[in-house]
Amino acid sequence: MSKVTFSWLVLSFAFLGIGTGINAGCGSDSGASIPSPSCTGDCDCSGPTCTCKAGGTCTFGGSATGSAIGADGGPGADGGVAPPDNVTFDCQSKNTCNLTCGTGCTSSCAGQSICAGSCGSNCTSSCTGTSQCTLSTGTNSTVECGGGSNCTVTLDTGSTLNCTGNSQCTIKCPKGGCTAECAGSSGCTVECGAGAPCQIACNGKQSQACAAGTTCAGTCGGAAATDAGKGKP
Repeated sequence: MSKVTFSWLVLSFAFLGIGTGINAGCGSDSGASIPSPSCTGDCDCSGPTCTCKAGGTCTFGGSATGSAIGADGGPGADGGVAPPDNVTFDCQSKNTCNLTCGTGCTSSCAGQSICAGSCGSNCTSSCTGTSQCTLSTGTNSTVECGGGSNCTVTLDTGSTLNCTGNSQCTIKCPKGGCTAECAGSSGCTVECGAGAPCQIACNGKQSQACAAGTTCAGTCGGAAATDAGKGKP
């Protein structure tokens, strides 16, 4: 075999190894990382889905404080990369997760996990199984908080939080116009911005609007409860 042929074979195997490492997943244990969706820590990725391993700590989509776009429209000063769109992030078993994604994303936090992060518009997020979640969503997004979880969620206009079971939910709606759906024995507090009234329903029934610029709080104590929307200036 000539030296030229041998060199090409070595390079071919090297590129094959690099490609295999990228597709195998991401995280510190595999020594690999895929650019979109990106993740670091104890996570595995397959296609557009990344999952945090049981008991692991994961960061999905890059730093929540990173800036992908600078003031002049160019790259951010910190070299940040825009968060990925249309991806799925899963933290299902005693995980600690930082989640950052763009539009059309799905994220789940369950099994006594601790999750924090943000997403753009048209996102779907869930926090169940006595988990603790601090999330921020863009417009027209939905957050589910159930199974005795504790959720603090900042919603943009047209977004909804469904609070069920024995969960405790704090909904912050700086621009107003958000909706809180509270059910079972869940407790809801809504901080409604001055832009527009917020809507609160208890067990599927409209109890009252939360006026713009007020805070409303209450607990759904059963099917007949209607005390989820008591305004406080």
